[in-house]
Amino acid sequence: MGYLSEKAAYLRGYVDGLKISDKNDEGKVIARLLDLVEEMAASIEEVGDLVETCEERIDDLEDFADEMSECCDCDDDCDCDCGCMDDEDEEDVEFYEIECPHCNEKVYFDEDMLDSGDLVCPNCKETIDIEIEE
Repeated sequence: MGYLSEKAAYLRGYVDGLKISDKNDEGKVIARLLDLVEEMAASIEEVGDLVETCEERIDDLEDFADEMSECCDCDDDCDCDCGCMDDEDEEDVEFYEIECPHCNEKVYFDEDMLDSGDLVCPNCKETIDIEIEE
């Protein structure tokens, strides 16, 4: 039980000790407020747990990124077997920007995609018809 839940439980016990009746309007309001405080305490503690989990995952990802960076910070005559030089011979792929006529979103296609003629907007999933000028 977290700090907020403990405080809410203490408050509930305090109100119970005062023997406030939930038969009158004031007692009903106090009972509802106590319910709300307990629910809020539980929700806040749950969010805190999720934040803690996210922070741990971020730390793990940062460690992994650092390891990958160390592995791939090689010069051109790298002799490691990490594969960091494998993409050296690949050509730079040129992308073309097209505005989707259906959703007006800017989308990018490479030359092979343009040549195939089957262009589908990744945003709205509609087919984009274009005329290629030569």
